[in-house]
Amino acid sequence: MDGGLNSISAESALQPNQLRRAINCRLTEFGAVAKRGGLQRTSSAALSVGQSVLNGYTWRQDSGTTDVLAVCNGSLFTSSYGTLPWTWTQETGTLSTTVIPQFAQFRDTGGNDVVYISDGGLLNKWDGTTLTTNLSGTASCKVIVVHNERLWGCGSTTSPDSIFYSALNDGDTLGDGGNGGGEIIVRTFADETIVGLASINTSLLIFHKRGISRLTGFGQDDITVQPAGVTADVGTIAAGSITAVGNTAYFVSERGLYLCNESEVAPVSTPDKPDPLLPIIRSLSSNQFDDIRAVLNRGTRELWITMPSFGVYVYNTILGSWTGPWDTGWIGPDTTAMWETLNTSGLPVVLRGDDAGYVSIAEPPNVFLDNVAADGTGGDRYTMTAQFHRLYCGDAALAKALRWGYIQAALKGSDQSRVEWNTGASFGSFSLPPSFDQTWGGTGTVWGTGTWGGQGTLSYRIPMGGNGYYVDVSFIDSGAALPVVSSFQLEAFALGRR
Repeated sequence: MDGGLNSISAESALQPNQLRRAINCRLTEFGAVAKRGGLQRTSSAALSVGQSVLNGYTWRQDSGTTDVLAVCNGSLFTSSYGTLPWTWTQETGTLSTTVIPQFAQFRDTGGNDVVYISDGGLLNKWDGTTLTTNLSGTASCKVIVVHNERLWGCGSTTSPDSIFYSALNDGDTLGDGGNGGGEIIVRTFADETIVGLASINTSLLIFHKRGISRLTGFGQDDITVQPAGVTADVGTIAAGSITAVGNTAYFVSERGLYLCNESEVAPVSTPDKPDPLLPIIRSLSSNQFDDIRAVLNRGTRELWITMPSFGVYVYNTILGSWTGPWDTGWIGPDTTAMWETLNTSGLPVVLRGDDAGYVSIAEPPNVFLDNVAADGTGGDRYTMTAQFHRLYCGDAALAKALRWGYIQAALKGSDQSRVEWNTGASFGSFSLPPSFDQTWGGTGTVWGTGTWGGQGTLSYRIPMGGNGYYVDVSFIDSGAALPVVSSFQLEAFALGRR
């Protein structure tokens, strides 16, 4: 099933390793399809009740301390990863309540390790103790990144086609011409507005709404090189989707998800693996484009893209395949921010902010429900639906009678797994028996149950009925567990004269 989701092509065009639906699913590294993990809130109360978490950031300080930052309702909140519930501290100082903030760790005039925060106005700075807002002399920017020992910014309402830079290793001078900073007007593609930046290898990629430019150089020379065009054909409609992954950057355009490096741009969509985002993009308003977010889950090498009101679509960067959407807790309340942090073991995990003012941990250990409270109580069940490619059993023009289905799955303790099928003329469903974790010592193991030496994967025989020219088969799970499905086979008989 490593071909992933194909919700675009005709039924007969799906590959044998593809899925027609992959709701609340992810692909494993060995090509099976698994249920995603749950969501648990980090605090008992919202940061600000009924207000959206606009963005967040994880600051790994030079001292080794790791702080988690979040902006909600014009305030900066700080906390640290640890035992739930976390304590979020509201810091003194006011930021924008509407502009999505961007964060960048860098050095200030005194050589201190700080985090800069852009919110559409003058630059802001957090040093671990004090939030300094509206730094005098800096440029007003919505987007900031670090590239070649300088802080760079864009998104000025008065200079929409300009990028701003700081002096070497001094973010306090962003756009300040009297102190080593400055401004570069970028008109590679006429008067195109600049909406985003990404540092990729030796180039600073400059994203327009239509087109991508680059600024290439080293050290002090990086401000003397004129911007050059990468492509005039495609840009980004969603600044929050720009995500650097290794030596490339992913971004969402009006034509779906794209991938670019310093010299070329290409869609991830192929005829065999079409992009499931495109039909959604065509239904969104321009305001909703601004709400698209993306983050790389480095632990699974997946790019998570949240589409407002639709949920999260997942692109596996290793397999080049899709799953999704992830719904339930990801859209109720809706997702407004996603960013990476490190758990207590130093491993990458994803944090998620929502429009109710909560920050949640995505897929924490042993959490199989959404919107679980910080104390571990409550939560909402979500349903995994993996619909396999349409089965014709050889001849699409010949009717068949269904007999048996064979599915290989590790149910991992789920008590609500079933197989459903539909031939267009008849419908059937079979509930799989409640399971236990099949590996001793695994999550959910109960003494006296399970199989010694078991690996967790079993073959289940499904009594199927009905007839038709084809059959659509789905594995559905709404239990509090994370089952994994490896394969499905069908046994059927041809109808008509033999």
